[in-house]
Amino acid sequence: MKVGKLLTTILAVSLALPMCACKPKSKDESKEPSSESSTEATSSESVTDTEPSTETSGPTEPTSGPTVPSAVTDESEDPLVIYGYEEDFGKEFADYLKDIDYEYIYVAPDQYVQELKSAFASEKKPDLFMMNAEALTNFTDSDYSIGIEQVGISSSDLSDQFEYTYKAAMTKDHSIKALAYDLSPTALIYNRKLADKYLGSAEPSQVTAKLSDWNSFMEQAREVSMNTEGAIKLLADRHQLGRLFWAGRNASWVKDGKVTVDADFDNFFSLQEKLFNDTLTLEFDEGSEEWTRAINDGQCVLFFGSLNKASKVIGYVPGHEEKEPDQSETTATGETSETTKPEETGWSIVPAPTASYDGGTWLMVASSCDRKATAAKVLKILTMDQTVMTDMAVKGRFVNSRTIMQKCAQDPNFASDFLAGQNPYVVLVAEAERIVIPDDQTVQKCAENEIHKLFDAYISGEIETMDEVKQQFIIGMEELLGLS
Repeated sequence: MKVGKLLTTILAVSLALPMCACKPKSKDESKEPSSESSTEATSSESVTDTEPSTETSGPTEPTSGPTVPSAVTDESEDPLVIYGYEEDFGKEFADYLKDIDYEYIYVAPDQYVQELKSAFASEKKPDLFMMNAEALTNFTDSDYSIGIEQVGISSSDLSDQFEYTYKAAMTKDHSIKALAYDLSPTALIYNRKLADKYLGSAEPSQVTAKLSDWNSFMEQAREVSMNTEGAIKLLADRHQLGRLFWAGRNASWVKDGKVTVDADFDNFFSLQEKLFNDTLTLEFDEGSEEWTRAINDGQCVLFFGSLNKASKVIGYVPGHEEKEPDQSETTATGETSETTKPEETGWSIVPAPTASYDGGTWLMVASSCDRKATAAKVLKILTMDQTVMTDMAVKGRFVNSRTIMQKCAQDPNFASDFLAGQNPYVVLVAEAERIVIPDDQTVQKCAENEIHKLFDAYISGEIETMDEVKQQFIIGMEELLGLS
């Protein structure tokens, strides 16, 4: 191995680290919240001096945020109460934060937000809580959470984190309300056999060229459907494309106090109308049984998703695989350039026309937190400690360290036989670097919701002309934003 030798050594060291011996108590309950707790253990390790590396290219320091206090202390000796929706997080917490007295309360994902809000009025108030991408903005803009500066973490401490992760949790006054420890940047994941047959090539470099922008994407969608007489589609779900379309936008919908309609609006309607009228997708709902079956049965060429989604949809298993030393190197598309290339198993990954993310897990400090110093320690260990995050990366997490993930992208041991020898991190790290977060996420979400409702009304014939669509969009947005 050449380029991956350094990280391979680091990964080997991290695997040799002793794991925590403490065993949290747990309850196996599927519908009601369950909790896990740990007892304090002696530890000589300190993470207060841990600083992320800044040796990589890209953003090196976020926008300055609110003032950070010179000292932060715990106001209580009670166990740190953590709410979350990942069943195994209690064990992971015990592995990496073995000297912290905590209680982990697990809530089923479909009940999580409701139970979390109720917890703030209960005796078991949270100190820390998990948050997903879907509800992150709502909790960022709420009084349920406090900024990381209030627990002693400065924006300058985040120089090694991917910029979109803290911007996604940033208020208008630049207070950062959450830090991500598990990332889900999105790429285009395609069936190699179908790509070879209907796109002319299965190789990532060739597929990237054919699907580099939305106009090219539409051309390929038409050709695939036409050449198969509609039996095969490029994409299973039209709405999935719509989500990605808006991911790259950062232009304001409001100018001089007035809602405006620009070229993005027209382009979105044109794109979606052609997909619908020409039946260029299967019109299945993303994540449904029909959608998943269509992907696995070869009814469509590709889907958009993160490695987490790929693991659920097509059975991909992320992580580090020890391989025998060879002469292989990794190209810019994540392919291995070697004479004995692994046998293809059906899938590959390339950049999507627009960079985006389809999930992730953030940790937020609750407004009810009375152990702020300990909460800060947890955030630092899971999002800044290089040793801990390296171990998590080995086990398959996309961690919030640009340094570590770029080393993963260079390490041949992350090349996947499942992906025909590709190292997916070559593509995904670059995608994570170019994700755009709108300056006003609330306005952008309002706009997207209005546009999607109006499009459904338009294609059903309820709204007859585009002029009427635009007029209703302006009126609706002005009402939502209090501008009328």
